[in-house]
Amino acid sequence: MSYLVTGEFIENSVPPEAFPQVWETVIRPSLESLAKMGDDKKLTGGIFAGQRAGAFVIEVQSNEELDTTLGSLPFWGLIKWNVTPLQTIRGAIERDRKAVERMKASKR
Repeated sequence: MSYLVTGEFIENSVPPEAFPQVWETVIRPSLESLAKMGDDKKLTGGIFAGQRAGAFVIEVQSNEELDTTLGSLPFWGLIKWNVTPLQTIRGAIERDRKAVERMKASKR
């Protein structure tokens, strides 16, 4: 299953004086985990240029695996997540083909 995942850093969730430590212990390890998933071809995407937000498409077997994957990232609680399940393009073609056939049949 494919999912489009977007994430945006929750503003003011880290005081400026704590940011260097949070970067080293939470943010960098999370980004390293995502980069490794990209290296392993499990996801593709990136960070929006000049922003503290990003998007990726991830391949997992289930909703539960997606939940576990996102929840395992150290910065999980510092990010506002949006998740959208994706249908394959081939699947959309087949769905639309069947709909057109039903429309044609109903006009007979």
